[in-house]
Amino acid sequence: MTSSQRIRDETARVAAAAGLELTVTTTLPEARQLHPAVLLVGSDSAETGSATDGELILVGLSGEDGAVWQTATRLNASQVALLPAAAGWLVERFAGLRASGPRGHVLGVMGCTGGVGASSLSCWLALAAARSGRSCLLLDGDCAGGGLDLAVSESLSGIRWEDLGEVSGTLNPDQLVDALPVVRGVSVLAMGGSPAIEAGILGSSAVKSVLDAVRSGFDLTIADLPSGWPWGGPLLPFCDELVLLVPGRRRPLAVAHSIVQQTQFLPVGLVARGPFAQDLDPHRVAELAGGPLIGHLPQLRGVPTAERQGRLLTIGKHRRVQALTAQALATVPFHARGARP
Repeated sequence: MTSSQRIRDETARVAAAAGLELTVTTTLPEARQLHPAVLLVGSDSAETGSATDGELILVGLSGEDGAVWQTATRLNASQVALLPAAAGWLVERFAGLRASGPRGHVLGVMGCTGGVGASSLSCWLALAAARSGRSCLLLDGDCAGGGLDLAVSESLSGIRWEDLGEVSGTLNPDQLVDALPVVRGVSVLAMGGSPAIEAGILGSSAVKSVLDAVRSGFDLTIADLPSGWPWGGPLLPFCDELVLLVPGRRRPLAVAHSIVQQTQFLPVGLVARGPFAQDLDPHRVAELAGGPLIGHLPQLRGVPTAERQGRLLTIGKHRRVQALTAQALATVPFHARGARP
């Protein structure tokens, strides 16, 4: 609420950086009708007393210190922001408003051993989610995987993990979404082929900023996690639940049982991977691994070739794959923000 063009422009720039649109009024009655959670009042205001039942922040300009604090006292303001100096603080406050809305779900996918098809299943789950109307991100969590984007397309242009190493504080979700490559309705955040650099990024504070933006920007994120110790790598603690791919052989079953025991902080669903040893079937695999069975992924022809050619998503049309992905996504929360074009 302000009549000052300069205050309006300075505040609008901060709102844009946080991915929010600014609604401007010039009178208190207009402001009250909007029932704002936070009302920003310009230091040019001549009003007295509380302007709203929500939080009130007085916005002034650097150099107005004395007059601004007097106005803040008159309006019972809870905070004062002098722009442009306080722009960083105000961006963080705006980011908190975004975080209070629906938060996207992060589903981790991991093989109990390498080479069992976790990356393929991640791609197919992401495709199924996008087809169901969710805005979906395929998130590459394996620094040693060579870049998950190469499995779904021969060439994708857009940012990768290595471009996000300098991120600190709040990352604008809309800017992140718009900067990511998209294939068949699925956004992709992949590794760029520099394992040492990317391992450093995944172990840094940048990951939390990226995952916060991801949750705000997408209904569902499918995280392709590395197998082996430490289970799931640095992204596992950011997941809301885990899909564990378990081959139908005795030795991997022992590993699967250990993973289920050590990831009890997460809901874990098991996908039994064929072919099966003579005395095993999908239900027996889940029983021995110690977790609930989601479904069965059979051995499919053409998967290695499709992956090499960047056509892995085409296998997602297979009837058995569609049945499995539908089962796996059936219990995933769906707070849709609307699929992006």
